Formats: sequence, C-alpha cells, structure tokens
Amino acid sequence: MDNALETAGEKLSAVVVGAGSQGRVHGLGYLAAPGVELTGLADLDLASAESLAGELNVPAVHQDYRELLAASRPDIVSVCTPPAFHPEVVKAAVAAGARAIHCEKPIALSYGEALEMAATAADAGVQLTFNLQRRFDPVQRQAREWIAQGEIGDVVTIEGYCPNLFDWGTHILDLILFHRLDAAPAWVLGQIDASVDRYVYGVFTETASLTQFGWADGVRAVVSTGREPHTSVLNLENDLGLIVQGTRGRADLRGARGLLRRFGKEDLVRVSPFDTDTRRWDRGVDPAITAGTAEAIRDLVDSLRTGRRPALHAEHGLRGAELVFATYESSRSRRRVPLPLDRLDNALISGRAEGFWSPTGEQRSTY
Repeated sequence: MDNALETAGEKLSAVVVGAGSQGRVHGLGYLAAPGVELTGLADLDLASAESLAGELNVPAVHQDYRELLAASRPDIVSVCTPPAFHPEVVKAAVAAGARAIHCEKPIALSYGEALEMAATAADAGVQLTFNLQRRFDPVQRQAREWIAQGEIGDVVTIEGYCPNLFDWGTHILDLILFHRLDAAPAWVLGQIDASVDRYVYGVFTETASLTQFGWADGVRAVVSTGREPHTSVLNLENDLGLIVQGTRGRADLRGARGLLRRFGKEDLVRVSPFDTDTRRWDRGVDPAITAGTAEAIRDLVDSLRTGRRPALHAEHGLRGAELVFATYESSRSRRRVPLPLDRLDNALISGRAEGFWSPTGEQRSTY
C-alpha cells in the first residue's frame, strides 16, 4: 500500500478541530502516540483553543479550521466539533491532503451524510476512523473473548440500555455489534417517543425509544433509551449497560465491571482498571474514555504506517449509524425496516417536520 510506504518511519503531524472536552482528550492521545507531533488546534471559541494549546504546548492556534488545515497540511486530523459540522470538516481535511481522519461520534445528522463522509475519504484513499473507543475498554475486550470462546454458550439475545439513541446509543449499538463479532444485522424494528423537545449536543433527539434488531441466525437485540421519568433506571451505573443472554449463562457488562454467570460453573469477573470515582476524574472525564481514545489513536497511527485495517474502521461507525437511523425510519413508516437501509435522511427530524411528532417543552443537555 503506497500510503503505508510513504509514512513508514516518518514523523507524522496531527491537528485537532474542536477544543472542547473531547478535543482535549484527542490532544492528549496524540501527545502519547509515538512518532506523532501535535502541531495545531482550531475552535470558533478562540479563547478555548488558546487555553488548550497552552496546556498541551501546541504551537498553532486558529479560529477557522480551514486556515489551520491550509497552514499546517497535517497528516492526521481529529474532528471534535458538534456532529452537525462533521461532514464539512471531514471533506475539508480530505481536500487539504490529510492521510488519516479520526472523527468523533455521533457521525452526522443523517445517514446520507454519514455515507457521503465515508465515500469521500475512501475515494481519496484517506483512512477514516470514528472514535468508538469503548472497543478498547478492557472489560469489553475480555467479555468479547469469553463470549467468543463459548463461556455462556451460544448467544441468544442482547439487551442494551442508555439515556438516548443518537449519542450514547452509538456506543451501545457498536458494543452489541462488537460482541457479535461485527456480523451485519438483517432488519430493525423501532418505536420512538418524542413528547419533549429534547436536544443532545444541539441535535433534536428522541425522548425515549425502543429498538429491536436481528441477524439471519435468529439472534436478536433490544435497546431501550430514555431518562427519568419517561423510562425507569434500568442500569445502576450511568443507565448504560449490556446484558448478553446465552444458552449456558449470561454476561452483565457495564463500565466498571463485566460479570459472566455460567450455569454450573463459577462466575467470571473482569473489573475495570480505571478509577470509577467521579470526584477524582480529570476535568470530569472518565479516565476509561481518555485511555480508550489514546489506544484508538495509537492504533490508527500504526495502521497508517503499516497499511493494515484500523480497529475503528469507518465501516463500524456506519453500521451503528445505520441502526440509529433505521430505528427512526421504522417508527416513522410503522414497519420493520430491512437492511441495508435505503432511506438517507434523519426520519426523526423529517418526521417531526411532517407532523408525526409534536413535542412540547424543552430539554437541552449532553445526555
């Protein structure tokens, strides 16, 4: 692969677009990556960019990301803006000659935009990854290994819980796919409640939802989302978790611990090595997220140098996004949606405009 040969042994330059919490996490990841130099930051809030640049000792700061790309011509670009801006920044990074782009999730506001981002990068030979960093979490990795070894028998069903589908659900859906060894689902059946005018990171999001999807082998998964009082607290830690049911046991997986209960055998337990006391977290960020993102960055850098497929290849992000947007489409069209998804809009936003939902009140948050 020519791209790999060109980068072998070179010092790679990286920039981060977006100087918020995740921009800082990405910046720390590049500082820890061998053979990478973090050369620039950009943010519309110039003061935030300058503050982060001072902390991380980054030489170039811009308010306009286009100026940053033109001035730096970086090898790697991290996109840490709100999701509405992901498509334009990815396209600009490709046009600026970036070799790799690492984009935060959620990917985009519509399935069509997500597909277009991936196609733009692929057509230019640019390595595109999405920061589904929980695939590097030690608890999830150990659980995947145990499940693949048959410790709970054959997987029958998977249950997932989180506050919303568009943002937090991106991780839950991706982890379900991860534990199914990334087999492609065959269909989605979903129902959406949009009784509240709810925004997560500025994006209109469901009040609560129920997603069911299945594979050709008969295995099914169900994901429930929502916040009190619209849904009950279904998981004790951040309302975020997975339960994998097997023929000979089950796995209860959450951020701090993975517990496999095996019929007729002792339990298997994997405890997170990271501090779970939020009072000690750096800037309020879960250290598992910081560590996972650093692992993701090291992996994408190694992939860029060697030409191998990165662990967080864009295909994984697209498959999870497909499940999100297929859930919205299923609720709008009142049917089970076959995959691959052939509707490219965001049916939740389109359906609201068409009068399918009439939310009242307003709620704005990050979850």
